Amino acid sequence: MTTAATLPPPSVIEPLDFERILATSKAHLLGHYPEAADTLALESSPLTKLLQTFSYRELLYRARVNDAARAHLLAFATGGDLDHLAAMFGLTRMAGEDDERLRLRLQLRIAALAGQGTREHYELTALTASTNVRAATARQSRPGAVHVVLWLHNPSLGTSAQVVQALNQDSARMLGVTVTVGTAQPQPIDIRAHIWRSANASPTLLADLQAHLQTQLAARAALGSPIARSWITTLLHIDGVAAVHYPSDTAPPPTIVLGADEYPTLGSVQLIDAGVL
Repeated sequence: MTTAATLPPPSVIEPLDFERILATSKAHLLGHYPEAADTLALESSPLTKLLQTFSYRELLYRARVNDAARAHLLAFATGGDLDHLAAMFGLTRMAGEDDERLRLRLQLRIAALAGQGTREHYELTALTASTNVRAATARQSRPGAVHVVLWLHNPSLGTSAQVVQALNQDSARMLGVTVTVGTAQPQPIDIRAHIWRSANASPTLLADLQAHLQTQLAARAALGSPIARSWITTLLHIDGVAAVHYPSDTAPPPTIVLGADEYPTLGSVQLIDAGVL
């Protein structure tokens, strides 16, 4: 899905520069009152302070205009502004739902307007059935059949039954289409690496690396998306790491290929202190 990071900066958002606003204000004043040039050359003059105050207030006003513009852009809207955008398409925030999940559902809702039975329609229905659904993917398993894979935060809550019920409502399922639901399975990624430290490395470097891997993989993980060993190497190069070497080609392999019903998790991790480089 499109995010603010993948879009070019919107033209409606103006870069803010106090010094440029101040210079423009001075030039405008001198155009009408050139006799003030000597006074404006003095940083301590009351007229200079007045223009600085005016320019700062102008900066605050322009910042407010920028904020108002962002509030109407799906990639940037947050909180109540995002709620109002969602309401335009018949969506409301679910209990405990954060901005990113609501933004995802809204994007799916917009894409699903093409017609009932689209991939986005089924994925939106699954996400709306329960906030326990972290992600969902829909595909045509055979003609006349749709299979939806759920990635659940907590697999033991009986969420699959809720999703099945939601997907089989008359308003959600096309006539003549069979909809089935499955649960995604974790694919552990084993990592065994020799870590060379720099001279100023933290004494807790290996423990810090372990925590960093866990956090970053959890944030990056996606259903069916492959993980490259080169990306894991970048995660291991935090401050204090001089070099990383993998003693085998299997932990991790060059590319970890995941099925459509699999998501990556951290498996066995062995970080071996190779000394100072």
